[in-house]
Amino acid sequence: MNSFWRIFSLELTAAVRSKSLLLLLIASVAWMVAAPFLFVGDGTVEGSRALAVHYSLGGVAALLAVSLLASATGSIAGERSAKRLQLTLVRPVHYIVVALAKMAALVSLGALVLAAATAVEACRSDLSRPCRHVLSPILPTPREEAVMAYEAFMSNPDTPAAAKRAKKQVVLRLLAQRALDRYETIGTNSVAKWNFKVEEASAQADGLAVRLRFTNAYDIRQDVRGELLLRIGGSLWSGSVSNITQAVVEVPLVRIREGTVCCGTAELTFRNIGGSAVMLRPRRDVNLLSPADGFGWNLIRAYVELVAMLSILVAFGVFLGAGLGRPVALFTAIVALIVSEMSPSVIEQYPDELETDRLDAIGLYITRAAAEATHPISSLVPLEKLSEDACIERREVLRTATANMVFAPLILALLAALAMPRKVEV
Repeated sequence: MNSFWRIFSLELTAAVRSKSLLLLLIASVAWMVAAPFLFVGDGTVEGSRALAVHYSLGGVAALLAVSLLASATGSIAGERSAKRLQLTLVRPVHYIVVALAKMAALVSLGALVLAAATAVEACRSDLSRPCRHVLSPILPTPREEAVMAYEAFMSNPDTPAAAKRAKKQVVLRLLAQRALDRYETIGTNSVAKWNFKVEEASAQADGLAVRLRFTNAYDIRQDVRGELLLRIGGSLWSGSVSNITQAVVEVPLVRIREGTVCCGTAELTFRNIGGSAVMLRPRRDVNLLSPADGFGWNLIRAYVELVAMLSILVAFGVFLGAGLGRPVALFTAIVALIVSEMSPSVIEQYPDELETDRLDAIGLYITRAAAEATHPISSLVPLEKLSEDACIERREVLRTATANMVFAPLILALLAALAMPRKVEV
């Protein structure tokens, strides 16, 4: 343990002496102060504030991601090429201790800079401003929905012959992608129902609301009128929809009947009383909103998730630096970072849905594998929720912190420990 803290302190001392910490602090604080004046919002105070929150902290996170990744790839590789790593290892110190100590030091450095940026955001924000839980309907997963729809899709005479000749896994993947944007049509005087999983605190709170986004068969604007009814246990809430399509409609709910309220399932009913049918995507266009805590706590949870993102990036960089030279490790890390951001878009926008070209199919397989491997980084989007005052859930933060700040660094430190003896020059 003493060796761990010695290496940890040496790494931090090196960052201070090289003025890296000071430069990062100055750049981050300066960006936080200047960012709100650089972006043009939608003309509303809320829109400008959301834009500033998203891109000010986002810019600091991007700066730290690149700078810490560069430092992490050179942390071990640089000492090895300068013959300093051998002096550290003869004390003796286990390889895994070296890797973990360097990871912890660089993450602490990033956490300190990010804390300064978060403090600037806290000083200019109303920390008591409420945020809300954003609940989505309980639905089968896209994969489960694809499996249920497969037989009907293949037996449908309108299904293209090319789709019927394709491999089952390809068709299932296509159906799963379509399930994400599956529309539900609600005709005049028809009723649609969705269930939500709610907790007791949310079920008992006042200020419940429903957020909807409607469209129609011709994608034109028209009046939408309907009635909402929410049932949780023995309690009922109601609301009225009166707006035009192609716009997000947020409807506050009013309690119309008191009753026993407990955690479990809430049932939301929408009755279309307008003159024409409307459509929406249940997975994307229907949300139940319930009051949560304030912006201050949400900011803290966003901070923890951003530190978790930096943690896995640093761990990956240290691992690469343990087995590769610094230029190669840095190049590999930057490419991996770019791939993590591009892979989801490539997969979603690839035009050949049935993957008829063999070479393209191999490329897509590799891209999907890369997207899956980099999902812990690319899936972290706390700033979007923070800017929209959507609650970043505690269980989500706990899961992310456990995976990205504990398990992933331990695994990558072990792999780095296995790679170091093969690269140490004696």
